[in-house]
Amino acid sequence: MSRHALGADGKTRPPMWKKFLEVTAEKIGQRPDTKHIFEAINGGDLLHACEWLKNRFDEDWTAHLRSVFVDPHYTPGELHKIIALLDSRVVFSLNFDDIYEGKSKEVNEASQFVKNYYDSDVCEFLRGDARYVVKVHGNLSSPASLIFTQEEYSQARVKHSLFYSAFDAALMSHTFFFVGCGYGDPDVNLLLENQAFSVTPGSISPHYFLTAQGLSDDLQRSLRRNRNLKVLTYRAVDDDHSGLVSAMEDLLSKVSDERALLVENSNW
Repeated sequence: MSRHALGADGKTRPPMWKKFLEVTAEKIGQRPDTKHIFEAINGGDLLHACEWLKNRFDEDWTAHLRSVFVDPHYTPGELHKIIALLDSRVVFSLNFDDIYEGKSKEVNEASQFVKNYYDSDVCEFLRGDARYVVKVHGNLSSPASLIFTQEEYSQARVKHSLFYSAFDAALMSHTFFFVGCGYGDPDVNLLLENQAFSVTPGSISPHYFLTAQGLSDDLQRSLRRNRNLKVLTYRAVDDDHSGLVSAMEDLLSKVSDERALLVENSNW
């Protein structure tokens, strides 16, 4: 998602998580005592690598995060606008930047509340009649509460169990459409797997996971069986996945047509 935003210099884009860790690791340099960090990144153990890098940066960690994700002054891309126009009542964001919510408020001009996983009233999105953006990992305005490392994921599940109960309830009562994200988030995976294995296979409708073409058939079947995720694909076109914009434009057109029908037949 954030790769579709652009910095004020007209060329900088927010890095993907692995790229961010690689650049961050280069700042401390590869030495015998840091070799394991580079190995963790290359091996895909990104949560531990992030935890160790955070410990190395110590009090400079927040400044580093903001230099990468805030200081470039990113503006939303067309993809952010399209998702805002879809006008879902609840949007769960795994990002800790505020690129999407700013565009959403501008586009919809309706009541919109941003809730963080640690807010005491975060469960409001389940019954409230407003629009909500729920920050699953926190946001950079409160860096101490970010969920970004192995330790932080583990702590959050215990300290903020109310949020995870509400998230679990939403997954059971709503159909989720995952867009612009990977399939490796530990918390989301845990909730999806708990639900998938607690019911008879095929007895509940799937959630949908939009990703670029190239996922193997075996992985797609595993995602459906283990997490009840039905994979939808698009053609990436280029490294910045401009094909995702076209796919979402097609979805927006179909949603608009269906909403027009709802107005005609009042079948809501």
